[in-house]
Amino acid sequence: MFKTLQQSLVLFTLAFCSFNLFADESLSAKQILLKMPEAREKLSYEMAFVKTTPANMDSLRYRHLHIDGKSYAQLITLDGVQQEIVLRDNLVSYFQPNFQPFTIHSAQIIDSLPALMNANFERLEKYYDFVKMGRNRVANRLVQTIRILPKDDFRYQYVAFIDEENYLLLQSDILDRDGNLLDQFRVVNLYIGDGLQGLAEYLENIVFPPLLIDKKEEPTPKFHWQTSWLPQGFIKINERVGLDDQHHIESQLYSDGLFSFTLYVSDPIADLNFDNTWKQGTYTIYSEIINGKEITFVGQLPISTAKRIVQDIQFKK
Repeated sequence: MFKTLQQSLVLFTLAFCSFNLFADESLSAKQILLKMPEAREKLSYEMAFVKTTPANMDSLRYRHLHIDGKSYAQLITLDGVQQEIVLRDNLVSYFQPNFQPFTIHSAQIIDSLPALMNANFERLEKYYDFVKMGRNRVANRLVQTIRILPKDDFRYQYVAFIDEENYLLLQSDILDRDGNLLDQFRVVNLYIGDGLQGLAEYLENIVFPPLLIDKKEEPTPKFHWQTSWLPQGFIKINERVGLDDQHHIESQLYSDGLFSFTLYVSDPIADLNFDNTWKQGTYTIYSEIINGKEITFVGQLPISTAKRIVQDIQFKK
């Protein structure tokens, strides 16, 4: 009888494990990705993570509390001089050494966190393929590995490691076309639970620094230049005119929802007889003088893509 009971328990355990495995595998890559932004917003959690690029490795802690329909968050550095960013009531405040603290209107803290966390995957599906790569383990938790591959050769790819149980992003790698690692976000310790209520009390009592309010400006003059080629999916987010050391500078910001870049157009300060290309991690800077104007690309795209965007800019007569 004992043997029969033992066999029954074994069969039940195998069936239960098989069901769980099937349940995990039943979700498509897109379905898993769609659960990620909701998990980030609705759960209460604390994560210690490492942000790595070819030039730097930073350790940070991010705490997020969702309570009574409100979201609170705090991001602090764990090494060197402490820097802190906090979120309360759609206001984000920055506390950094050697800078006057300030507050801006924003619903989320985005600094040092992957853009992948808040991406619109319904839109990105037109320009990227989502491929499940199987299970892995990050921070001692089981994750589903999903590769996010561009449908062209003009941008980078992501590999996302998403917690099977709660759908939080625990690691993301940005790779170039040859598979070289350019940027990594990796959680090393994760806590999920009700032990973060003190964060709300702390942030409710903190004195927020002055709010930066965009001043109403005169309508931006029409630019006499425009892009004639962009990788599919990139759209203009904003455009500005500014002064830097008395030089008139026009800029346009573009994004596809994962990667972004800015184009700057101004009168040349000096002849570009120096190396006009700089690359580090995901970031590229490329400058060229066209039609008597210095055009500079700054953003998260390969050098070849940056050159094509700049060289295809058209000037209006």
